Amino acid sequence: MSTVNYPFSGREQKSMTFSPVLDGDVYTCQMKWNIASQRWYLQISDSSDNTIMNTAVVGSTSSGGINLIAGVFTTTTMIWREKNGQIEVTS
Repeated sequence: MSTVNYPFSGREQKSMTFSPVLDGDVYTCQMKWNIASQRWYLQISDSSDNTIMNTAVVGSTSSGGINLIAGVFTTTTMIWREKNGQIEVTS
């Protein structure tokens, strides 16, 4: 298993885009702030720009983890370590 970290503190002033490998394929992920709900959302799109999922982002502690992509991706996990300011992708 390998882990790649993407910096994201949750205090960013604009959307952030990154391209992790999820279940063996590269996807485009975008963290977007939703002003109405006052929270971050994660949108994942494939190489054809089809939206695969769009979900609210929940921060995790350093000891436990909430997998943001559970139920959609089977061999990869994505966890936002809020305190560390990192999105952790493990595959």
